[in-house]
Amino acid sequence: MALFRPKQILNIFTDLDMAYYREKGFDTILLDVDNTIAVPNTGGCDERAAKFIQKLKEHGYRVVIFSNNNEKRVKMFIGDIDVDYWYLALKPLPFSYLAVCKKMKTSPKRTLVLGDQLITDILGANLSGCYGIYCKQLQEKDSKMTAFNRRFEKMIWRYVLHEEV
Repeated sequence: MALFRPKQILNIFTDLDMAYYREKGFDTILLDVDNTIAVPNTGGCDERAAKFIQKLKEHGYRVVIFSNNNEKRVKMFIGDIDVDYWYLALKPLPFSYLAVCKKMKTSPKRTLVLGDQLITDILGANLSGCYGIYCKQLQEKDSKMTAFNRRFEKMIWRYVLHEEV
């Protein structure tokens, strides 16, 4: 089913070819936090993620931390990094993706979404018309809700997308 299919699969977020997507006209990127660019429950943004965000900005991207987490968690991650954020995004519902695109003065067709879950990040990107890029999770351990979702994801990968990730 195309709604769950990512446009690209990355082993780790730093594998994103920023220059390639800028050349293709993308100007905004929505970044999931936990298990995409940060190990869950580790607090703030580590040096690798901070450098990644800075490099995105240097390539001309508008960067938005886009999370289903609460504001406290998102602000803890951001720390003193100058970046926009959107918390309690209610992914995969498309209205939050569309609202953040409007806020950033861009269109979904020019917006990348980088996330580690098919059922939230990629489904929402596809429903809203954004370009969803799946990033393999940074660690195996998940919260209870995410662990529940991962069971369904494994079935989607195997029986719907016919892939093993």
